[in-house]
Amino acid sequence: MISEKIDLINLTYDIVFVIDKSGKIQFANLAAEQNLFYTQEEFLEMNISDVMFEAEKFVEILDRIIMQAENGNVSDESINEGNLVDIKENMGLQDLVLISKDTCLKIMMVNFQARKLIDNGEEYFLLILRDITKRKFFEQELFKITENLERLVEEKTQELQKQNEILEQLATRDVLTNLLNIRKFREILTSQIENYNSREDRDNGKFLSVMMIDADHFKYYNDTFGHQIGDEVIKGIGRLLTASVKRTDFVARYGGDEFIILFPEITYDESIQACLRVKNAITEKLRIKEVIHEILGIENVEIPKEHEITLSIGLSRYKTGVTMDDLINQADTALYASKEGGRNCIHVIERDGSCVRIEPDQYVQPE
Repeated sequence: MISEKIDLINLTYDIVFVIDKSGKIQFANLAAEQNLFYTQEEFLEMNISDVMFEAEKFVEILDRIIMQAENGNVSDESINEGNLVDIKENMGLQDLVLISKDTCLKIMMVNFQARKLIDNGEEYFLLILRDITKRKFFEQELFKITENLERLVEEKTQELQKQNEILEQLATRDVLTNLLNIRKFREILTSQIENYNSREDRDNGKFLSVMMIDADHFKYYNDTFGHQIGDEVIKGIGRLLTASVKRTDFVARYGGDEFIILFPEITYDESIQACLRVKNAITEKLRIKEVIHEILGIENVEIPKEHEITLSIGLSRYKTGVTMDDLINQADTALYASKEGGRNCIHVIERDGSCVRIEPDQYVQPE
C-alpha cells in the first residue's frame, strides 16, 4: 500500500496527498488531518474535489502532462517547474484553494509540487501543498506603516475583508457561471430538508422539489467550435435558468453541462410548469449563432437540427424519511429516463417511486 511506504511524510508541516488518476485520495498525511479536520478514514472515502477547488481540472491537466512524459515529449517523468506553470495557466489560477470540512473554520490558499508515483503497476500523483494564505494577504510595502499607521490598519482590514469575500465566492460559486457550486447547493439542500421536516403545514400540497437538467448535444459545440464557445453556451444556459425561476429558488451547476435546481416550496403542478418554463427558455432564447458570430466571426452559422441545444430534465419531490442523496439520485434517475427517452423531454419520479414522462400538451402554461 502507498500509505505504508510514506509514513515519514507525517513528519512534515506541509499537506501531502496521494491520489489516483481519477482523483480519489489514497493517502493523506497528519498535516492534512490537522488543517482540514477530516480523519484518515474519511479522506480514504473522498475525492480530491471534496477539499480542493476546481480539482477535476487540476487532475485532468496532471494526467495530460504525465501522458506527454510517457510519450517522450517531456524528458523527466517528474513534473518540473515548467509543467507547473502549464498547469496553473490552464487552470486560470496561480495557486490552489483548499476548503476544510467546515468551510466556516478554514479556507486555505496553497502552492504545490507534484510527482508521479508507480506502485504495483498503478499510477498515482503525489501532491505536496504548502499554506501561503497569510503571505498572500499581507505582502505589502512595509514602509507605509511609518507614514500613517491608522490608515494602513484600515486599508489592511478592508483588504482582508475583500480577500475573505473572494475566498467565500470561490468556496460557494461556480467560476464559469457564477451559479452556486454543488458543495454549497448540498449545504442549502440539507438545511431546506431540515426546515421542511420542522414545518407544521408540510401537508399543504407544497413540496421541496429538485430538478436535474442536462444540456443535450453540448459536446457538439465543444468539438465543432472549441471550448470558448462551449463555455459561452454553459454561461448562457445558467443565465436563462436563473431568469426562469423565483429568487427564492436555488440554481447550481452540478458539473460539466449538468445543472440542478432546488424549489423549497412548490406544488406538483407548479414544479411541472417550472420544468416546461426552463426547457422552453433554452429553446427560444439561447442565442448560440449570435455568440459564434461575435466570437469567431463566422457568418451565417448553420446548426443541424439534430445538434440544437435542448434540455433533458428529471424531477423529484421530497417525502419524509428520504435522504438528501436519495432525493438527488431520484432526480438523476428521472433525468436518465429523459436521456434514454430521446432527450428534450421531462420525467418525474412520482410519490410511489414510478418514473413518468410528462407530455407538454397536458399542461398549459399561464400567461
